[in-house]
Amino acid sequence: MAAPVKFSIKRGLRNNRSFILFVILYACFRVCYADWSPVPSGSMEPTIFAGDYLWIDKQTYGPSVPFLNKRLYTWATPSRGDVITFVPPHTENLYVKRVIGVPGDIIRIEGVRVSVNGIWLEQSVSDLFENSLIGVETIGQEKHLFKLTNNKNIPYIGRNILVPEGKYFVMGDHRNNSADSRYWGFVDQQNIMGKVTGIAVSFSLERDWLSRVALDLH
Repeated sequence: MAAPVKFSIKRGLRNNRSFILFVILYACFRVCYADWSPVPSGSMEPTIFAGDYLWIDKQTYGPSVPFLNKRLYTWATPSRGDVITFVPPHTENLYVKRVIGVPGDIIRIEGVRVSVNGIWLEQSVSDLFENSLIGVETIGQEKHLFKLTNNKNIPYIGRNILVPEGKYFVMGDHRNNSADSRYWGFVDQQNIMGKVTGIAVSFSLERDWLSRVALDLH
């Protein structure tokens, strides 16, 4: 009869050193450097489409743990116009939206018009289609596209909203097809997982082949 094989933790670690090192480096990369996340909806069109995989920068604001969606440390905070991933107050799912208001800002929304600290954001029409409109909006010195779809209501919030300390007001670029701070309130700073800086890869049919890999959002 063959002698029983004794399990040795030390031997197991020694025999799988390369794999263990890979797992550690992979985890460190996703926590401290960058992560990626799929997009299931069109709430950020025309900037981001369903089928895009986001490139999430973990160096700008500080490291956070994927899957658990927990922030480890914060050394910087989002600016107006940043596209961020975060956990909203009403669910544990990861969302992606654009920062409109930072702590201390006063926001006012009247349909598509958005005011920040008493100044209406500059908006203009870029393209008109049968069922939608594409516009250009300026926050600070940065411009981005936004979208309106025909036959969809857009919220009218005819009052001033003060963004509390440690909170952020976010909106989707698809202004009348996005569940965001207009509906469920502010995003807590500790629930922000990272800054979206590009598209790692896209499987969306809305993009041509040349813009499906390593697309910079800026």
